[in-house]
Amino acid sequence: MPKPRLSRWVVSSYETEADIASEIAAIGSRAEVIGLKRDAEILVVTSSIAVDAALLAHTPSARLVITTTSGYDHLDLKLLAERGIAACRLPLVRRDAVVEASLAMLIDGLRCLDAYRVAAEAGEWIRHQMPALAPKTLTGSRVGLVGLGVIGQRMAEMLSVLGAEVWGLDPAGVPSGIRPATLTEMLSQCDAVSLHCRLTEENRGMIGATQLRSVAPGLVLVNTARGGLLDLDACITALDDGRLRALGVDVFPEEPWPRLADAARPGVLFTPHSAGYHTRLPLRVREGIVDAVTAWTTGAPLPWALLAGTVPA
Repeated sequence: MPKPRLSRWVVSSYETEADIASEIAAIGSRAEVIGLKRDAEILVVTSSIAVDAALLAHTPSARLVITTTSGYDHLDLKLLAERGIAACRLPLVRRDAVVEASLAMLIDGLRCLDAYRVAAEAGEWIRHQMPALAPKTLTGSRVGLVGLGVIGQRMAEMLSVLGAEVWGLDPAGVPSGIRPATLTEMLSQCDAVSLHCRLTEENRGMIGATQLRSVAPGLVLVNTARGGLLDLDACITALDDGRLRALGVDVFPEEPWPRLADAARPGVLFTPHSAGYHTRLPLRVREGIVDAVTAWTTGAPLPWALLAGTVPA
């Protein structure tokens, strides 16, 4: 039988020609790698590509969709299930990088590092302001995590090692060792809240003006999950009036975000959807694609499958 065809529907900006050549060579024994955005049995996408009825109209041969991301809200799983198309993701390739970036934002906010930076740039020595700034340590802080999947659980592990009290919220349940809490409880009682959930129609804009009215004084808010989870205008307002101590954002409702100048405010850290990047990412993505293609072509269980006859809850 002929080998299945594989088509990428996007090449990320960080991937070089050498990276793609290595990927083609690695996959070559299992599938025929063809050009970008072509009809093929295997489609490889990122979060920038919506796999929906419009895309599938151009790819009638599709039998497997691999998203190189952890999140999968860009895949219409119900439609894929109806058409008998398998799907999987690669949640481990960026997991630790996202966790480290999220921790960096939390520490930056809790320790008031941005205030020191702004003062230093202005030529001010503000050691005398430390009591007023009230920097906190992760040890002893309450940190709420919204979403406890692959990334959220790793984040909880790291926070626990660093001495934080971890609160959690996830529709699938909260693992032992994490205090279950509602979003309202987290926002009003935690020192920091970090988002690690997927985007759905139910949680779109989950933190906006209404939710921010009752935040704990000096809350640090971090979002490295999906841009649609936050009302950024409401967050900036809450930062300006002192309800938020710091705001760390890596993902935006529109990318590139047109108002990057908002980051000039003290306490704001914007990064360009880069939390998951690390120097070994192309290699890890390549390994993940090869593992998925090998499993699918040999009839082995698909790693990190998203469909097993039904759409996951």
